[in-house]
Amino acid sequence: MIRDDQIPELRYYRRSERQLQIESSTAYEPLVVFGSNQDEAIHNWFRFKEGFSSDLLPTFLHEFGDLLPRKDLTLLDPFCGSGTSLISAQFSTEKQIRAIGIERNPFIHFVAQTKASWQSMNSRTLVADGVRAIVHAAEIEASLPELSGIQSGRCISQHIARRLIAISEAARQGRSNSDFIRLGIASAIEPLSRVRKDGRALRIVKKPRRVIRPVLESKWQRMANDVELISAVACRNIPEAEIHLGDGRNPAANEVEPESVDLIFTSPPYPNNIDYSEVYKLELWMLGFVENSQQFLDLRYSTVRSHPTFDRRSILNADFMGEVEHGRLRALLGATTKRLDESGEQWRAKMLLAYFSDLWEALQNYRQVLRPNGIAVFVIGNSLHGSQSPALIASDIILAKMAEILGFRSQILIARGLKRRLAGNHFLRESLVLLSR
Repeated sequence: MIRDDQIPELRYYRRSERQLQIESSTAYEPLVVFGSNQDEAIHNWFRFKEGFSSDLLPTFLHEFGDLLPRKDLTLLDPFCGSGTSLISAQFSTEKQIRAIGIERNPFIHFVAQTKASWQSMNSRTLVADGVRAIVHAAEIEASLPELSGIQSGRCISQHIARRLIAISEAARQGRSNSDFIRLGIASAIEPLSRVRKDGRALRIVKKPRRVIRPVLESKWQRMANDVELISAVACRNIPEAEIHLGDGRNPAANEVEPESVDLIFTSPPYPNNIDYSEVYKLELWMLGFVENSQQFLDLRYSTVRSHPTFDRRSILNADFMGEVEHGRLRALLGATTKRLDESGEQWRAKMLLAYFSDLWEALQNYRQVLRPNGIAVFVIGNSLHGSQSPALIASDIILAKMAEILGFRSQILIARGLKRRLAGNHFLRESLVLLSR
């Protein structure tokens, strides 16, 4: 158990808390995790365990909607993941919302885009189209991608991998309902594999043998049922969502115009050492979003620098580093990273600086695309790093402080505490950081 007195930065966090508007809101505790989405139509088409609840956006709009007086809103989720906020926006009863998403991982972008385009599905023929793809796949000689976990059969049997790849290719050739068939295949990869997504990696686990066709048919049938049900009860036109494959740190590079956004609602990667290209590598490789190791490395290097495998040659924002070394972030972040550096964990210090440098630049860019009086909401988690020289990173406080330096007003809503190695300390938590321009 790590003791409170081992982490000197806690006194700086306590001092900063007294200067910030902070409150706890237990109503948000179940909403910052993906769990409830497993029972929600469309949201349950792929298990994206890092996401938040489909009820988070409507709950926020119900409580804070008065801060956004316009009836028609433009919402931007620059780290949209599997599209939870975008799909929730489609069904909003509080506002009429134009939803824009950005996602860097091409497989997760595919998941979000396919889910958000549910209205284009032919639900009456989806299962039959999928079965035709299964039959046609017998004529396709699929080769295994070069990923060692697939080549060796360690993560998924070679036979199952070849069959799923062939069915995906057959669906692509068949065209009718192609993306929905492939999304069903994607959601079946983990249950048909020998692994379980576990935190920052894939863990080899013992599983009962499952037959491909029934698993796929069950996935497709559930998707078709969802669309038929929603189409039967929908009483208005559902707006389309616009989803870009790109870097969420820079919305302007993804066709988002200056001062065009009312609400940014997002959850950026946490600084918790998780590389999502690694977590979703089976789906990336088997569905053809990555074809070789260089493409995989390029993807890894192009994401937010929240994990140890970031590109160490990449640079840090000069203004941000000035605040860390000599300015208003010196106590909150500079002292911690210096201590890590001196204790031999230079890589961890560099990762944390790179991560918050990314958020600094993102905040600068978000301020440009927000309308006057626009709001940005970040779901973010604090984290504890290291054991010999432990460091607690209060991301919510650091983010709020950086935002204030850059001209935002900030508020923190604490959603839930995290049970880790620091007993009785309230800084290990997930929060909503609300910023107003």
